[in-house]
Amino acid sequence: MRGIARAAAIAAGLAAAIGGAPAASAADFYKDKTISIVVGSAAGGSYDAYARLLSRHMGNHIPGTPSVIVRNMPGAAGVQSAQYIYTAAPKDGTSLGAPLNTVPLAQALDRSKIAFDCAALQWIGTAAAPANVLAVWSGTGIKTLADARTREVTIGATTPGTTMEMYPLMANHLFGTKFKVVTGYLGGAEINLAMERGEVEGRGSNSYLSYTFQNAEWIRDKKLTFLFQMTLKRDPIIADVPTLIEFAENDEQRQIVSLLATSEAIGRPVMAPPGVPADRIAILRKALMDAVKDPALRADAAKAKLEIQPISGEDMQKMIESIVHTKPDIVEKYKEAVRSNRS
Repeated sequence: MRGIARAAAIAAGLAAAIGGAPAASAADFYKDKTISIVVGSAAGGSYDAYARLLSRHMGNHIPGTPSVIVRNMPGAAGVQSAQYIYTAAPKDGTSLGAPLNTVPLAQALDRSKIAFDCAALQWIGTAAAPANVLAVWSGTGIKTLADARTREVTIGATTPGTTMEMYPLMANHLFGTKFKVVTGYLGGAEINLAMERGEVEGRGSNSYLSYTFQNAEWIRDKKLTFLFQMTLKRDPIIADVPTLIEFAENDEQRQIVSLLATSEAIGRPVMAPPGVPADRIAILRKALMDAVKDPALRADAAKAKLEIQPISGEDMQKMIESIVHTKPDIVEKYKEAVRSNRS
């Protein structure tokens, strides 16, 4: 009996040691490591700016104080980098993604085009969800969405299927506006120039934040009128601009607009591949939330004119799942609401 008791005690001790190992290894894992954040867009935009902001501060809040670097992997509207994180990136917590917030929506709309499951990715959180807006040049005389119901308003966009096209098309189909979307511009800078020249009267979508640091004089001189913001609730910085959801007249319209608004509310997210141990995910999520409270990051963000409106990884995981698992009938009605009339 004494031998059995001794064996049981040894077994219990081994179990306790094994059970405690993951927590200890997670705390020590990042020492002398480098974490990569793979951004799904080119350098210079707001996705890149937020990833680089986090790269300068997040490591200070991770045990072992690892270095954090940023890599850019643009392509396929952000899908290329997200697929890399899902399938090819190391699954040990040293490779993170900063995908375009439209990637989960793309999966909901056409699962055949996304060879991975966004809901299976492990979402770390976001530092901010900048409000995206539909803007018109102030000289057009269009001041409200109701004004855009009275006459045709030309809106510049890049390629079909982007939010630059989706915003005005959704307003047309659901709320009776008369936006005429002109696609084919190479990028946002070209559309901005076209607005200045009078070639188009507005831009389909852009973050208000981008206007503040790329076209600050436009904000100062009130050269733009913002007809709506694509958010779940009004951003305090532009509290006088209505959300598109506010124009919904029934629950179906609210669900359709909310699908796009939730996608935009993801902001500038960070995620990890499936398979990263849960204890490391917990460390990364805590580190992001601690970093965005850090006075050093806040000062850095203020200097770069970047908003800080964090969303936790746990909350973001639920948002992604709600997008991916949207009811099929709402998905179909959403597609109708953003469908172009081009043949």
